[in-house]
Amino acid sequence: MARLAPLVFLLCSTLVQAASPVQTLEVRRQGEAYVVDASLVAPVPRTLAWSVLTDFDAMARFVPNLQESRVTAGSGLQFTVHQRGVARFGPFEFPFDSARRIELRPPESIDSVQTSGNLRRLESHTTLVAVPGGTRVSYRVELLPGSDFPALIGAAFLRHEVREQLEAIVQEMLRRQGAAAPPS
Repeated sequence: MARLAPLVFLLCSTLVQAASPVQTLEVRRQGEAYVVDASLVAPVPRTLAWSVLTDFDAMARFVPNLQESRVTAGSGLQFTVHQRGVARFGPFEFPFDSARRIELRPPESIDSVQTSGNLRRLESHTTLVAVPGGTRVSYRVELLPGSDFPALIGAAFLRHEVREQLEAIVQEMLRRQGAAAPPS
């Protein structure tokens, strides 16, 4: 029975990943920085996907690692968002605090650049494209960690965090649509 445990674990983790809306998730190192490329298809109209992805004041209610998220300056298509939280991976915790300049190009893209925080650099670009059956969301983030980033598990940590965040965002899209969320 003990020899079956790794096989059962592998099978269960494969089934969980198969149920995930995240279709691709790649994390790679570039020098000291990390680049994350992810994509998913959310089974909702692009207008609904856009409204969830740009609801920064409510994001702490549905993104697991966020404790606070609020627009602090600006309005319209350019503004500043402050976010604070704790990312967890196994026994590791990574508290974060950042202010980011957000630029919207409705309903196609969202650009974000960190203006202050505990990462040395953070830039992201999100695009939304209507596709049959929903909305394709492509997400790219480039980050240069601060000194307290768990370098030994960096890629695995980021992969876990991005997947968890994207899955939570899709769950919120489905909740707002009024549909039953797929099992996780």
